[in-house]
Amino acid sequence: MKFQVQKKILITGGSGLLAINWAQKIKCNYQVTLALHHRIVSINGVKTIDIKKITKYPPSSFDIVINTIGLTSVEVCEEDPNLAYETNVKTVINIANFCKGSNIKLVHISTDHLFDGMQSYYSEVDKPIPLNIYAKTKLEAEQKVMSIYPDTLVVRTNFFGNGTDYRKSFSDNVLEKLQKNQVINLFDDVFFTPILIDELVSKVHQLIFIKASGVFNIVGTERLSKYEFGLQLAEIFGLNDTLINPISISENQDLVDRPKDMSLSNTKLRKTLKCNLPSLKEQFKALKEQSYNKVTLQV
Repeated sequence: MKFQVQKKILITGGSGLLAINWAQKIKCNYQVTLALHHRIVSINGVKTIDIKKITKYPPSSFDIVINTIGLTSVEVCEEDPNLAYETNVKTVINIANFCKGSNIKLVHISTDHLFDGMQSYYSEVDKPIPLNIYAKTKLEAEQKVMSIYPDTLVVRTNFFGNGTDYRKSFSDNVLEKLQKNQVINLFDDVFFTPILIDELVSKVHQLIFIKASGVFNIVGTERLSKYEFGLQLAEIFGLNDTLINPISISENQDLVDRPKDMSLSNTKLRKTLKCNLPSLKEQFKALKEQSYNKVTLQV
C-alpha cells in the first residue's frame, strides 16, 4: 500500500511501544511528530513535542492525530483508579476536544479487553461488559470521544511487535525467555486475536484514506490461546518450544479479574476494505525479518 505523502501526523503516547513502531513504519511517507511526556525519544526523521503544549499549536499543524496514550497495566489501574481515569479517560477527552476544535482526524486506540469473555469473536456491536478498572476506563474513553467527536476512528485491537528496553510486547517476552533457554508459563485458556503492529498500522491508514469513522476491530483472523501463540512463535523463530508450559489462569487467584476470551471479529474490517489479513505465521515471519533503525532513548 502507498500512503499519502506529506500529511502531518501527531502520535500521542510517543515513547510507547505502539507509537515508536508506528512512527518508524510511516516516517518516510508522512511528516511525523511524537508527543512525549516523561521519556524523551529520538528517531531519525521524526519530530517531537511536549504533550502539554499541543493545544498551543494552530489547527494547520496536524492533519491526523493517532492517540496511543493509555495506562495499560490491569494491576496498576486496579491499584490506582484515579490515575487510570486521568490517563485513560481525561487525557482522551482533552485530545478529542483539541481535534474537534481544529478539525483534525482523530484515531483513538482502544482495547480488546472490554468484554466479559463469555463468548468468542466479539463484534463492534456486541455490548461491552468490562470486568476491571482498566476495561471500564477504556470503555468510558470510547464513549466520551465518540460523544465529543463522532468522526473519530476508534480501534479495538491487541498487537505485538518489536518493543524497547523499557517496554516489551508479549512476543518480546516470549522470545527473550526462549532465547535464554528459560522456561515460560503461558495460559492455555486465555484467548485472543493478535495482530502485528505493522499490519495494524497499514489497516488504520487504509481506513483513514476512505474517511472511515466509528468503531473497528483491527485484529488478526485467528483466535488462539497465549500458549498456542508461544508455540507458533517458537516454531517460526526456530526456538525450543518444550520450554513453554501450558497453565490455567484459574491457577493464578491473585490476578485481577479479566476476560478469558478477548477474541474479536474482524469481519467489518475485511468487508469495509475488501481485504484479507495475513496468517499469524506470516506475521511472525514478517516480525522475524524486521530490522528497524536504532531508536535512541534518553531518560
